[in-house]
Amino acid sequence: MLHALPADQELPWIMPKNSKPTRYNRLVMGMLLSFLATGPSLANDHAAGRTLRPTAVALHIHEEIADQRFVPKLVARLQDTLAPPIVTIPTKMDLEPFRPTLGLMDARPLLDALIGGIDWRRDGTVVRFVVIADDMQLKPARFNFAASAGDTSTPFHLSIVSLARLQQLTDGGRVDRDPDRTAQRVFKLIAKNTARLMGYASSDACLFAFPRSLSELDATPENFCEPDLSALVAAGIARSPQ
Repeated sequence: MLHALPADQELPWIMPKNSKPTRYNRLVMGMLLSFLATGPSLANDHAAGRTLRPTAVALHIHEEIADQRFVPKLVARLQDTLAPPIVTIPTKMDLEPFRPTLGLMDARPLLDALIGGIDWRRDGTVVRFVVIADDMQLKPARFNFAASAGDTSTPFHLSIVSLARLQQLTDGGRVDRDPDRTAQRVFKLIAKNTARLMGYASSDACLFAFPRSLSELDATPENFCEPDLSALVAAGIARSPQ
C-alpha cells in the first residue's frame, strides 16, 4: 500500500503508461520524482548560481524488496546530511511490463512511464527516488546503480535506484547480509543525486565521484567536501555538520 501524507499534499497516481490504474493505490503526498541529468546544461546552471531548494526528498520503496531493514538506517543517514524532510512511501507498482525476457531491465521505459504518469505541475522541487530490486541499465552502460533525469529547467526530478548490486542477499534472496552496508551504498547515491537534480552538477569531489564498480562506490567518501558543502548548505540542500 502507498502511505498517505496530509490531504493538502495530494498528487495523482504513479503508474506505467501500459498498466491499469486499478493496480495502483492513490498516492497522497506533496512530492515529485526527479531524473539525474549529467549533461552540460546542469553544469552551466551551477556555474551561473542556479540551484533549486528542495522542499522534500521522497523515497518510494518497492514492495518486492524482500528485506527492508536498511530503510530506517538509510533515512537516518539522509536526515543527518540533507536539509529537506525525508519521507518514505511503501510503493506497489507492477514492474513486469518493463522486465525483459533476457538481460537487465532497460531503465529508460520505466523512467518515461513514471514521468508520463505524474502531474508535474505541483511540487516541482520535491526529489523522488524509486528504489527497486531489479538489476537495470541505461544504455550504453552495462549496468547502473541509479538512473535519473531532470534539472533546474524541468518540472520533474526523478531517480530510480537498483538494489540488485547494492544489497547482498542470502537465504534464497530473502535476507540482507548487511543492512548497514546497503544503507550506506544507497545513501551515497541519493545524497549525491539530490544535489545534482537540484542543479549542483559541476563537482566530482568526494561524494560527487562517479563510481564505475561496487568497490569504487564503497570507497567513495560519505560526505560533501568544501567548497561544495558550504554551497550546498547555503542552497538549502545539505545540512551544516553538527
